Amino acid sequence: MKRVLITGASGFVGSWLLKTAPGNVEILAQYHQRKIPFLPPHAAALQLNLLQPDWKRALAFEPKVILHCAALASPESCEAQPEAAQQINFSAAAQLCDLAVQIGARLIFTSTDLVYGGARGCYSESDPPQPINVYTRAKVEAERYILANHPDAVAARCALVYGRSLHGQPTFTETVIERLRRGEPVALFCDEYRTPVPVDALAAALWELAGNEFTGILNLGGAEKVSRYDMGRIICETLSLPESLLLPRKIVEMRFAAARAPDCSLDVSLARRVLTTPLPGFAKGITRILG
Repeated sequence: MKRVLITGASGFVGSWLLKTAPGNVEILAQYHQRKIPFLPPHAAALQLNLLQPDWKRALAFEPKVILHCAALASPESCEAQPEAAQQINFSAAAQLCDLAVQIGARLIFTSTDLVYGGARGCYSESDPPQPINVYTRAKVEAERYILANHPDAVAARCALVYGRSLHGQPTFTETVIERLRRGEPVALFCDEYRTPVPVDALAAALWELAGNEFTGILNLGGAEKVSRYDMGRIICETLSLPESLLLPRKIVEMRFAAARAPDCSLDVSLARRVLTTPLPGFAKGITRILG
């Protein structure tokens, strides 16, 4: 039985990794404050604070694969807490990399499409990163450390993730749907573009990466470039909700603590070649999820 360490197992992606885990895998599931919503019978929980991590139990577990999903993922939170962001998003990742090298474990690091900076979009893995805030700078540092020090590692640059929450915190799409059903207006950016990926497909792709031999950087996103306003429009069409409630907004009209990337859409042609997991566009993905 293959042993797998999952960090951030109580989060959006981590909980889906637990839900979709193969039955022949023994899992150690790390979390911090938010409890894991459920554990498969072949999994055990590990409460661990990444600000002061003690990796002894993880080392004793001797995982063959580490799926590192834990992060301080809000760019605004990272701007407000730069030291914590650096510790969680870089230092903990570097420590896990060293541990993985020590025990001979494959490492899948979940990075972000935001590392590209967003100046033009349709980024391929060969495009250099252009980090524009505390969050993306730490992620780029972590990628570079991992890929320079571990020969069996993947930096999976994940696009905006959508779908149903398993961990009790509503997702972007769930929040939009809930407000529209209540008849409330929803303001969405019409000039911020991504290639959003459904969470179940992302989890399947990460599990597939855990078991194959690909190494290096890999873009994991959907097949369709859309703005957040486009996402709202497609949700309205799918659920027969009033599109008149959608309010188009532009990034320049708003003030954020962290710089915003206008177009971080991804070229996912490499993922299509190295993975068998389908990565659908938003219209197809949201129809499947809501259906």
